[in-house]
Amino acid sequence: MRRQLFGRGGDNSAAVAPTVALSMFALVGAAGIAFDYARMATLDTELQNAADQAALAAASQLDGESQTCERAVEAARNLLVNQTVFANDGQPVKVDVFDSAVCLGDAATPGDPEIQDIPGASIRFFQDKAGTLPATTNAEANFVEVTVESRRANYALTPVVGAFTSGDLDATARAGLGTALCKVPPLMVCPPSGTSVDWDAMRGFGIRAVSNSGPNWAPGDFGYIGPQDANSTQIGLAFQNPTFECQGVNDTEEVSTGAPAPAIVAINTRFDIYDMSTGSGVALAPCHGSACPPALNVTKDLIRAGSASGGNACKIHNNGWRLPDANRRFLPVATAGTDPMRSFQTSGQPIDAMGLPRDNMHYCSYYGGTCPDPLSRFGDGAWARYDYFNKYHPTRTPENAATMTRYETYLWEIAEGYVPNEIASGTGAGALRQNGTAVCNATVPDPTRDRRVVQVAVGGNCGDLAGASTPVEIATWVEMFLVEPGVPSPGRGNGDSGNEIYLEVIREVDPGGEAAQVVRRDVPYLVR
Repeated sequence: MRRQLFGRGGDNSAAVAPTVALSMFALVGAAGIAFDYARMATLDTELQNAADQAALAAASQLDGESQTCERAVEAARNLLVNQTVFANDGQPVKVDVFDSAVCLGDAATPGDPEIQDIPGASIRFFQDKAGTLPATTNAEANFVEVTVESRRANYALTPVVGAFTSGDLDATARAGLGTALCKVPPLMVCPPSGTSVDWDAMRGFGIRAVSNSGPNWAPGDFGYIGPQDANSTQIGLAFQNPTFECQGVNDTEEVSTGAPAPAIVAINTRFDIYDMSTGSGVALAPCHGSACPPALNVTKDLIRAGSASGGNACKIHNNGWRLPDANRRFLPVATAGTDPMRSFQTSGQPIDAMGLPRDNMHYCSYYGGTCPDPLSRFGDGAWARYDYFNKYHPTRTPENAATMTRYETYLWEIAEGYVPNEIASGTGAGALRQNGTAVCNATVPDPTRDRRVVQVAVGGNCGDLAGASTPVEIATWVEMFLVEPGVPSPGRGNGDSGNEIYLEVIREVDPGGEAAQVVRRDVPYLVR
């Protein structure tokens, strides 16, 4: 029988070999493209990371002070060492930022530019986030843009299909410096209407800060900034170490009119008044412990029995803190020809107790029983110094008493050990006392964070605010002194409706830079 060597069902597997041979060039080319593209993409990522890190390093120096530009360039070039391991162009592993002749140093002649903007330079400074307004002075350098040196990847396999290099790759990043205040009480106040305010010239002026209760904001209205609810507002104002969101220094923030009660109750803890309940679910319950220590000097116009006890002993209550009888309170009266430091009691009765008083113009009796215009919330700094020193320090009045602010008086009492702590009327354990040192909470506060000093945000667009529906623009920050605790309506009989916080201007501040009771955080961030 003849064997059939060829025919249907025979072995034809070798027929695909020509096809495979013909496709090898395409397969090698595809593999080469994938390998080398991955190399190129990784190199691009390395360069962008280097640009990002260099820009952030440079932005950390943008404080607007002398030699800002020089320090930023030095940081971009030398503070961090960035490397690329996917470039094989024969250059060093380090990714460099080329030196740029953009910094001319501080102007030798007033008006000379300090920064020269060179289009295409590796380091450029801008006034705006978008990078459209070049900076010409250190003070204008709000943002910095950094471009790293170009590098290339020489392909390993792709040359099979005719490509030999990735070409020059570089990367650019722009960064700025963001500033936030943490642990700062979330208070905001509207400034006097009219032209810009020189807060330093208003040092010692009293402010009747009134809780906003209408759709439109007026000078002296106060509210809370940030996304605060009632609990976080109280915590932020009462706790020595609150935990809530930091506030941007010049950000646009939500503003809340809020009820005045949470703010007043919280602030009063700084005066040794604990007008809150205990138990779970009560935001300020920890204040009965060490969370809300009183200030080192809590002198105020409230009195309390030395033997006070029970749940109401440290509240504003008949069995706790209270105002003296109406005819034994401090109510100044304007009298022609008297010493500006002097004022007098209408009844001629002794004053049972007085705290550091308001500006004279903020007492109704000073106007013959007629309260000042409700919008006259900013005083003039004239307060009854003579009466205060005559009552508490008649034999040791400081030489500059005639010009001292309330805040300076408060500090002098602490430094000299003259904090008032006297019996107002009566004798024995039940006598009503004016306590300048704390009696309701023995926790000693951090001495570097004065509990009667707060940094207050000043609204820059109060004329445009409508209730809480419009974000407030923070124009500046002012350090202020808490002159007195809040007292519920009907208040002290001086026009106070019970929804006020009385403040004294200390100075305009670089937020967090001068006041240790807050924490300032400067964090560089990428724009692009």
